[in-house]
Amino acid sequence: MSILRMTAVLAETGLGSHATIYGDIHAGLFTVPVQISERAVGWPDTEVKAIIAARIAGKTDDQIRELVAKLHQARMAGTNETFKTDWFDRSATLKKQAAQRRKRTTLATA
Repeated sequence: MSILRMTAVLAETGLGSHATIYGDIHAGLFTVPVQISERAVGWPDTEVKAIIAARIAGKTDDQIRELVAKLHQARMAGTNETFKTDWFDRSATLKKQAAQRRKRTTLATA
């Protein structure tokens, strides 16, 4: 198994932008990324391939949401933990922190 970064995910899926991927994540149509370092995320290639195969097979959005839920559960196999759905909250927090850093940088250079 390998982890695909955003550029590779866009190339594999044929989707056009980061925003489309993240929109699909929020809609439950794509798995959440895996944190691979403090500032980097990626997706297990098996999950990306499974979602692509479902799209090719003509699965409905509801069927893909079920697949995504199963993929999230499979990530947690062998652990006593459930899949954490706080990614959206963490994502929003990180965006706010980045905006504050940009604001401070802009003010410092002015």
